[in-house]
Amino acid sequence: MTPATTAPSVDAADAELLARYVDAFERYDLDALTSLIHEDATQSMPPFDLWLAGRDDIFTWWVGPGNGCRGSKVVPAVAANGAPAFGQYKPSEDGAGYEPWALQVLEVEEGKIVELTFFLDVETVFPRFGLPLEYAEA
Repeated sequence: MTPATTAPSVDAADAELLARYVDAFERYDLDALTSLIHEDATQSMPPFDLWLAGRDDIFTWWVGPGNGCRGSKVVPAVAANGAPAFGQYKPSEDGAGYEPWALQVLEVEEGKIVELTFFLDVETVFPRFGLPLEYAEA
């Protein structure tokens, strides 16, 4: 599966955007992510009461409390409500491998990511999207 196959409506331009997002997120390259995420984007993280508004707010959180996601692996999943979806596996706290963290669902408009939703109930959502609860290098 590739970023282009996560949603049936992903066109070539969006597929390239999603591939760049996966690469930039895995490298935790905020400069590269800046070019992909709309300046007015939003991020939420159900079930937490977290709502981030604007790219600056999102990045401030990512380098602060969200810094534990640095070094994550991102795996394409089937679409979620027609939107591209990815399983995120973050580095384990003990440094031995990766643990499932979130189902990322991205909304794309006019060549930019405008909404990021990170669903954290991985034990429920990962199996529904064909994602394993253990990460294995491909």
